Amino acid sequence: MLARLWSFITGYVSLVVEGKNLEKLINMAVSRGLYLWDVKWIDPGKARVKLRLNGIWALRHIGRRTGCRFKIVGRGGVPFRIAGMKKRKVLLAGAVLSALVIYLLSSFIWFVEVKGNNIIPRERLLKTAEEAGLSMGTLKSGLDKDGVEKYLRNEMPEVSWVGITVTGTKAVIEIAEKVIVPPADNSPANVVARKDGLIQEILVLRGKPAVSEGTMVKKGDILITGVIIPEPEPETENDSEPDNEEDQPPVPVELVRARGIVRAKVWYEGYGECLLVNAGTRRTGKKVQVLSIRALNKDFLIKGPRLIPFQAYVTDTDVKRIPAWRNLSIPVELITMNYYEVESYRDIIGITQAKKTARERALANAKAKLPSDARILKEISEEIPARGSNVVRVKQVLETIEDIGCTEPLKEEQQQLN
Repeated sequence: MLARLWSFITGYVSLVVEGKNLEKLINMAVSRGLYLWDVKWIDPGKARVKLRLNGIWALRHIGRRTGCRFKIVGRGGVPFRIAGMKKRKVLLAGAVLSALVIYLLSSFIWFVEVKGNNIIPRERLLKTAEEAGLSMGTLKSGLDKDGVEKYLRNEMPEVSWVGITVTGTKAVIEIAEKVIVPPADNSPANVVARKDGLIQEILVLRGKPAVSEGTMVKKGDILITGVIIPEPEPETENDSEPDNEEDQPPVPVELVRARGIVRAKVWYEGYGECLLVNAGTRRTGKKVQVLSIRALNKDFLIKGPRLIPFQAYVTDTDVKRIPAWRNLSIPVELITMNYYEVESYRDIIGITQAKKTARERALANAKAKLPSDARILKEISEEIPARGSNVVRVKQVLETIEDIGCTEPLKEEQQQLN
């Protein structure tokens, strides 16, 4: 393999060799270190071989001694390619210019990608990076990655780490956002029901329970109150006469932020349906792709047929534009259109399968409404009668148990009790 590569670099010729002592010529050439390859016998006493340029004079001497003669029928390798290009100066200049343009374009950053941002808008990151010296059209050799990273950290306090990598003509800004923990809110509040339910369990961590187990509550009802009124002390025998109510000090009311867990039964409904006869169109799997370039408000076909070979089809279009650089916009678009053949269909579904499908859809619809902490206790399925209809409808009810409490600040009238 290396010998063939070196022969291509130094140049080689294809020869047709003739003579009665052709085998002797080949043996003498090999013994004297001449590299011959692709030896093919054309006729008895006639063969075609390939030889390096620097071995032609030695082979001519061997040919005289063996009584064989040869002629050059082909040339190859770098020297002949260069000689051919010299005759085509315009083509050579175009190739050199194209290589130079590609090299220059590859020296710039044309794409900037952002990763790791969940809260910070991408546009803000790109704008801040542009202020630091990283944007589309930035020269790669002039990019100070450390300086850009430091600038982003200083200008965006919600960023804890920044890393910039450049691959080809694309720069990737990867960040890690700070996790900001909000300060604890200890303002007075109640625990109220965020949905209707049947109370099953109450665990009070702070505050006073406002409902008991087995109570049906509605959304917004107070479950644990943050207004704690101390109970009056029981009267003793020494209290002969009750004190005047006007002389008694007001009962102090404590306002706290109620906390606790209130589990209740909650019901969710979901509906599903399925057609007994399903008709429409669907793709057959056959596809035709048409590739064209749009420039100067004209479309130029590059690949694909001009006439679509399908009677019925659907399409999707992908348009790619050359990105603008600074204030220069190139009005050229690459348009890819995919044509998918479609056919009409009519499927008849049995009543048993239709009920099963409708039940599965109703169950999925009901489960989509469940919060992550809900635990299903019971599933109740009910078919909705629809005589003479082409559709089967099913209602699915899920009985769950979950924490329905949520915090709600005390109202003004409640705070005035203090």
